[in-house]
Amino acid sequence: MKTDNVIDVCIRSLEWACLRNYKGYSKFDALNSPLLRAVSGKSRFLRSAFVFGMSRMPVNIRPLFFVQKKQNPKGLALFARAYLNLYRATGNGFFKDEGLRLLKILLGISKLNEYSGHCWGYDHPWQNIAFFIPPYEPNCVVTCAAAEGFLQAYELTKKNEYLDVAESVANFILKDLSQIDVGPGMRCCSYDLHSSWKVINVNAFASAFLAKLYLLTKKEEYKVSSQAMMRWVISKKTYYHTWYYTDPPEASRITHDNYHTGFVLDSIQDYLEVLPNAEMKKIWHEGIDFYKSNLFTPDHAPKWMHDRTYPHDIHGSAQGIITFSRASAENPLHIDFAKSILKWTLLNLYSKTGGRFYYQKGRFWTKRFTLMRWSQAWMCYAMSCYLLISRRSNE
Repeated sequence: MKTDNVIDVCIRSLEWACLRNYKGYSKFDALNSPLLRAVSGKSRFLRSAFVFGMSRMPVNIRPLFFVQKKQNPKGLALFARAYLNLYRATGNGFFKDEGLRLLKILLGISKLNEYSGHCWGYDHPWQNIAFFIPPYEPNCVVTCAAAEGFLQAYELTKKNEYLDVAESVANFILKDLSQIDVGPGMRCCSYDLHSSWKVINVNAFASAFLAKLYLLTKKEEYKVSSQAMMRWVISKKTYYHTWYYTDPPEASRITHDNYHTGFVLDSIQDYLEVLPNAEMKKIWHEGIDFYKSNLFTPDHAPKWMHDRTYPHDIHGSAQGIITFSRASAENPLHIDFAKSILKWTLLNLYSKTGGRFYYQKGRFWTKRFTLMRWSQAWMCYAMSCYLLISRRSNE
């Protein structure tokens, strides 16, 4: 696969999203339907059933229930980061301008005035087994995704306004999110503002972000908090070198799935680039080996979980491309694995005529509809990472 072909696909995919003003459906947006909101009321069971059921449908029934297409803050952040990566890979000023424009939109929908710092949430109400989150109420995952975009913008432009946003985000993470007691010398923040749900990849994200912020500011508070969070993440590693989604594991039906595993590994790699640790690096290498061996098929399709092959989810494809592209800094052979995942994805989950990515490929059918954040944004960002890193490796 030639690099120029990947650039063409990435640009075309971004154009597809841009033409729709980055508005679309999301995986868990069932309650953006006024009909389903009215029917479910305050029933946790009905809200969960509608959200879960719609995410599993073999066809996209959202139009039948008048689900509204919206700009998803996490999607905007991923598109912005994709554009900034493309600018670094190509030098085309349009990509830089569009990436920074999307970050400006994110600033406009931040909940800064209600909390200790800039923060963001999903554009839809979300009910799951642990909590209910109203639309746009901030959580750690969306906030960290957006914050990474502002860190990229600062590294690219050296404008303090972007670093100021990132420091403001740190205030939200350290002051507004619940701090859960997980033992001496360790720190665990909540996923959202109300629950005490201990999600491992969430704390890995926050730790990595704070480590990067420490590198730029040299503020000890960020370093200490980052180290305490990463100690907790590492303490939750299984004896076979991977992580569950939650602690305790039975708090979620998710065990060792594809993209959350990639999230943890990427975060550890980010952390180690700032705060090297030989034992932790060994753990990261072992985790990469588990990810490669247990969460992809022999033909490089993303498995749903370590013990379940189907469905092949586009988010798993994107995460594999990102993680193994980045891991090539430690082992150049990993870029070939990322390339193989990308090849499989373009053959199986890409609409060559439409310039968009499909949601999932099952054993017997493919869900040939596109979720703007889940499908398009993640793949645009994944391809931009692959392009940036593969070009560097060829220099």
